[in-house]
Amino acid sequence: MIQPISFHEHRDTIARLRREVYTSGLLRDIDEFDEVAHHFGLFNSKGEITGVVRVLRSDEVPKLELQSESDAQDLVYPSDGLIMEVSRGCASKSITGMPLMKLAAAMQDYAKQHHAAHVVTKSGTRLLPLYKLLGFRVFGRPFYSDYFDDRRTGLMSIPIIYDFVKPAPPAAVEEKEEEVMVW
Repeated sequence: MIQPISFHEHRDTIARLRREVYTSGLLRDIDEFDEVAHHFGLFNSKGEITGVVRVLRSDEVPKLELQSESDAQDLVYPSDGLIMEVSRGCASKSITGMPLMKLAAAMQDYAKQHHAAHVVTKSGTRLLPLYKLLGFRVFGRPFYSDYFDDRRTGLMSIPIIYDFVKPAPPAAVEEKEEEVMVW
């Protein structure tokens, strides 16, 4: 089960899970975006949080995390509608059942329910094919993240975006002219 969680009440759990999962170079367990993000927890049957993810909304923050990356300043973001950024998704290494996919699907549902026009995130090369199967597309060149030790590890972040399909406008109803018979 995935539910919203309070960052302040679960700060230690969020930090612990991030340390456990991001072993290849997360520079800070908690960053400046955590205070303003919406956080979600993946709960096991015992009610324990075994995974976390966060969402930033373009209508609530001056900059998304991706917009703050020094090597990604050339990214062009859509100007139409709400953008939600999903980041820091992680789940305990001891659980099975594709927890990251459950978190990703839940965040897509959340974005859709809140009328987002787009969802952005970053991926590595290993997960990129899976994201593409889900409808994401690459929208910029790979870059070294300021939030991970990418330069040391050589791993690069790839910015990806999902565009929700806009509903087609209702078809115009043709008004038939009334025929008038004149004598």
